[in-house]
Amino acid sequence: MSNFISSSASHRHGVISVLVALPFVSLTGLFGKFLTLSPLLIVQGRTIFAFGTLLIVLFVMRKKIFFRDYREWLWLMVSGTILGVHWIAFFEAIQVSTVAIGLLSFASYPLFTTLLEPLFFKEVLRRKNVIAALIVICGLVMMATSTEDPNAIISGSVIKGLLWGLGAGFGFAVLTLLNRGHVRNHSPLLLTCWQNGFAALVLLPWSLSESWVISGRDWGLLFILGVICTVGGHTLLINGLRHVQAQVASLLIAGLEPVFAIVFALFLLGEIPSLQTLLGGLLIVGTTFLATSKANLKINTVTEFIKKLSEKNEKRS
Repeated sequence: MSNFISSSASHRHGVISVLVALPFVSLTGLFGKFLTLSPLLIVQGRTIFAFGTLLIVLFVMRKKIFFRDYREWLWLMVSGTILGVHWIAFFEAIQVSTVAIGLLSFASYPLFTTLLEPLFFKEVLRRKNVIAALIVICGLVMMATSTEDPNAIISGSVIKGLLWGLGAGFGFAVLTLLNRGHVRNHSPLLLTCWQNGFAALVLLPWSLSESWVISGRDWGLLFILGVICTVGGHTLLINGLRHVQAQVASLLIAGLEPVFAIVFALFLLGEIPSLQTLLGGLLIVGTTFLATSKANLKINTVTEFIKKLSEKNEKRS
């Protein structure tokens, strides 16, 4: 019984940690509007600040910093590149459209994870996941036709935002699946550090071709984005992942991050999403939640059964 209580307390601690992280992570999307820089320079600055900060943190904590196996370095270079491309697509989605459209389309990433799992781990693709994907497409169509501005329809800004958002979600899903095996063997803090480092290194040749005339205001915003939102928010998420299943954390992020971001955008940017945009986003988030939470519901059912069984045994004794 004491083990169950300890497990329950640990789970609750993990959920709280993820919930505390969400406001910091949700603010990330708004920097695409706050900063007067291209998505490439935003990601370049973000990864440099994050890498530098995490390196200092690991050194101060006297944690492992380097890997001995060259295959780990090759994997980090690949995953770091995917991370950088994912973030560029994420900020591109927000800059060409709105925070709501960018975040709601990105929120489909748990469904991408579910659909891609058979390719990565030789699992069977279930019919319910295909149906869920079709419903998500319906939600995207609703969002794509949600604007009343004919200029936005002609320029395709909404559709571009959706496509960039889906690209960001796809990239994040691939990164999540690639990380699955490595997080078990290494500190998530260490992996995050070097993934940001390699993302910064890989993007550098392209970012050098852009103008690096950056105002003091933008440097300050990049510092906040890299240190507070990336290091602070992601450290809390990593702490949460130690106590709850990754599936639970992904459901919390996909379901609540768009809500936080839309509220922040409403008060800080004055962006008011249309009812159709919200309904389309609700369809995406709701379908994603239902499609990916079935296994977790089974786990909860088993947990409740064990809890009741323990209570009965305790009464008998």
